[in-house]
Amino acid sequence: MIGVIDFYEHPPKDYRDALFSGLICRAPIPFTLNEHPDRLRLDYYNPGKPSNCNYTLERTDPSSFDPTTDPSLRQLGYPSDEFILAVGCKFRPCVLISDPVSDTLYPPPNYQGFIVVPLYTIHDAAGNYKPRITYDMVLRAQAYQLNNLFYLPESKEFDLEESFARLDRMQFVRLEHVHPKPVMLTEKATDLLRQWVWYYHGCPILDGALEDYIEKAKANLDSRLGST
Repeated sequence: MIGVIDFYEHPPKDYRDALFSGLICRAPIPFTLNEHPDRLRLDYYNPGKPSNCNYTLERTDPSSFDPTTDPSLRQLGYPSDEFILAVGCKFRPCVLISDPVSDTLYPPPNYQGFIVVPLYTIHDAAGNYKPRITYDMVLRAQAYQLNNLFYLPESKEFDLEESFARLDRMQFVRLEHVHPKPVMLTEKATDLLRQWVWYYHGCPILDGALEDYIEKAKANLDSRLGST
């Protein structure tokens, strides 16, 4: 759809307060491929002065960890069968893909969040493709041939780099961790991204025009690049 639709536009003036689907923001995205996260462990406890505690981070395999054998974190308000994991994060640009999500019918202010799709830039600082990204991969993402990737073009006007929206990294982010940017996807771009999210999660229903585009693009790319 590059050159066929506009991808970005300015949001309403109240975008910082009235968040909505399609808005681009910055949010902390964890490094999900870390083998083992760090666990917050009580290292020192002074019973005469409970506030005088010392904690440490310890690499932990959650699959073989029993929190009831660890010193309790009751000083922090956690029951004995609960524990705290620390996972490294990076602030990344994201697209809000859902309406506000809450676990109560009438949530208090800020007690809600959004499902976001994080964006990963294609080029490094020198302008080269990042590791494991190739020109063929970019072409196929542009043509909707890679289920987990949604291509977003560069925009100098909105200070956005050429990126992949990674559907396999979608997650929930609390409202207070969302930092809106003064740019949003157009209605058509948001609709295409939502369709591709549904498709990625197993819903095979796409807009007829998009299905035709995908079939024609696949035939064209297969003849140029091969069918791998």
